[in-house]
Amino acid sequence: MGKNKFPKKAENRALTISHPNSRKAKALTKQIIKTSTRQKTKMQYAIKRNLFGEKLIWFHDNIEPVEEYTAAMLDELFQKYLSRFDDELEQISIKHSIGQRKNRQHASREDVIKMTIKRDVEEYNTCGIEMVDILNNKQLKMFKEWDGEMGFLNQFNIRRFSKSFLANYKPPHGKGTNKNSKSTSECHDEEMPVVEGDQECEPDEKPEEISEFVVGASDIHPTAEVEMDGT
Repeated sequence: MGKNKFPKKAENRALTISHPNSRKAKALTKQIIKTSTRQKTKMQYAIKRNLFGEKLIWFHDNIEPVEEYTAAMLDELFQKYLSRFDDELEQISIKHSIGQRKNRQHASREDVIKMTIKRDVEEYNTCGIEMVDILNNKQLKMFKEWDGEMGFLNQFNIRRFSKSFLANYKPPHGKGTNKNSKSTSECHDEEMPVVEGDQECEPDEKPEEISEFVVGASDIHPTAEVEMDGT
């Protein structure tokens, strides 16, 4: 009786390696690259969202307990935001002066802070800093009630506020008095375009580069300050 050779042929066919230039190999390579790019994009988006969420947490913890925010109050809030590292930089400076050390202690931390401040100041003086549109009373109420959950960030109207915009801002007539009237965000759409997606001041900037020098809200916590141990 002869043996059935079909299973053996099937086994040999399973071990066949496609030629690198074959259509099958090219299609497989294309699919791998596409999957890898998609995963990288998701990771970059998650990093940017978390960094932005940490920034909003700082603003949430430092806004005034009022029912309506004015442009002058928002400008004052941004000025406070830009000076949030002053105390820590002062401690680092004092640390350097002790014993006339030649080496810069905490140099990496100091450089990161200075780069972050420089970036924030440039944004505020040019295209603006991203922030919830708290000039809109409805958005202000939602922001004050926000519990820090990142999943709710898409519920906010995010805009870029610059120093010049706030200096020239004029609140719409009857703001907050008529439920059927346009919201503050709708009234100044032409003056302050809505930020869509991952728009930045510098379009060429890559998302992963942000994580290298932006200091998030978690780094502002008192436990992150330089210890004055006098050593």
